[in-house]
Amino acid sequence: MPSSRPSPLLYPPVWFLLQLGLTVLLIRTTESAWWSTPAWLRAFGLGIGFAGVIWAATAILTVARHRTAVLPYRDANALITTCVFRWSRNPIYLGEAFILAGVALRSGELLPWVAVPLFMIGLTRGPIRWEESTLRQRFGPQFEAYAARTRRWL
Repeated sequence: MPSSRPSPLLYPPVWFLLQLGLTVLLIRTTESAWWSTPAWLRAFGLGIGFAGVIWAATAILTVARHRTAVLPYRDANALITTCVFRWSRNPIYLGEAFILAGVALRSGELLPWVAVPLFMIGLTRGPIRWEESTLRQRFGPQFEAYAARTRRWL
């Protein structure tokens, strides 16, 4: 039996938007006089964020192509192990983490980086545990083999 569903605040799209909001709030309210990020590194942040969008979109399209649940807390009718799912069991969440990291890097500030581990820890302790429990129950040894060869994040 899967564990109980996490709090609505940990519903992945809500959690991502909360962490993105936290990042923007920290960018707007903090300024480090002692920290200076080179322009090329800030430009790299744009690339990281864009890569996150592409990565997450690729994962969503892959899920849609397999005609299984994209939304969290829905029963999956297929275990996807191809495309970006070969490298990460949670590529949508990983793409969102890259988006947060790109925004933080682009800001040139240190404090906005707080949102990245908060995002990953919150999802790991909530939705990911539930999803993995459900997949383990539904797909058994097939999921166990996939989990043994594919990292949760990257």
